[in-house]
Amino acid sequence: MTDRRGKRKAAQPGAAGVDFGPEQSVHGSAWGQQHGGYFSDPEVARAMVDAVGGIWRKANPDAVVDLGGGTGYFLGQLRGAGLGRSAAFVVLDASAEQLRQAEAAGLACVQGSVNTFRRGEVAPAGGRVLYVMRSVLHYAGRRGWRRIPEHIRQQAETGEYWVHQTACFERREDADCLNSLYEKMRTGKWYPAVRVLGEGLESAGWEVVFSCPAPVLHLKSGELGARYGLDAADLKRIRREMGAEHGAENPVFQAAGDGFQAELHYRIWICRAAP
Repeated sequence: MTDRRGKRKAAQPGAAGVDFGPEQSVHGSAWGQQHGGYFSDPEVARAMVDAVGGIWRKANPDAVVDLGGGTGYFLGQLRGAGLGRSAAFVVLDASAEQLRQAEAAGLACVQGSVNTFRRGEVAPAGGRVLYVMRSVLHYAGRRGWRRIPEHIRQQAETGEYWVHQTACFERREDADCLNSLYEKMRTGKWYPAVRVLGEGLESAGWEVVFSCPAPVLHLKSGELGARYGLDAADLKRIRREMGAEHGAENPVFQAAGDGFQAELHYRIWICRAAP
């Protein structure tokens, strides 16, 4: 555990990190500017802030732990909403650059992975914990995403809450389309359908208390190219292949000039650790 002055606890032995690849270039202060500022827009964050506020009294946390919390932006939004004045606010993230920004904001930080962290590293002994998470699950890929809710449940005590905003799609066809796009961009990321995600959460030991849509993230090929190290030829190839496989015009992917644009759908999930 770290103190409230933001001193970072060293990574624990064996704590798995994340291979960020070209995305390291957008960590730190540049992160909030990505995709039109989606991840640093208070209006975008408001839906999840409201979700946390709605269960705050029931959760009654001594610590709020932002899993994969990056620069600590979301915890700052909770503070701005008047939540957590007596609770410890802790950012868990694998990126040293992201945590430097969180430390500068005065947040307690732990460097580690959502797959391997231990409760004692992020929360005071005997206290109640509220876990929050935004836009993390897809990093684990198709084969690994289920391990994240399973591991968080193992660290949570019965009745504790986990509120997360996760990319997923109501229609399986839309999930397939975006998964095809991200595979062509060589990212390893993967997005489930809502039904699949809900079933995965329940099988991991979580009761889904409530779920609702969150603001859509509008993606442009130029921004994606910069984020994932793709050149103009890559983007043209992806546009051509996606058009051939999924149609040039569909609900979540459209051709645009020599490039393309896409929609990444999000949903907020309020989960409680089942007995």
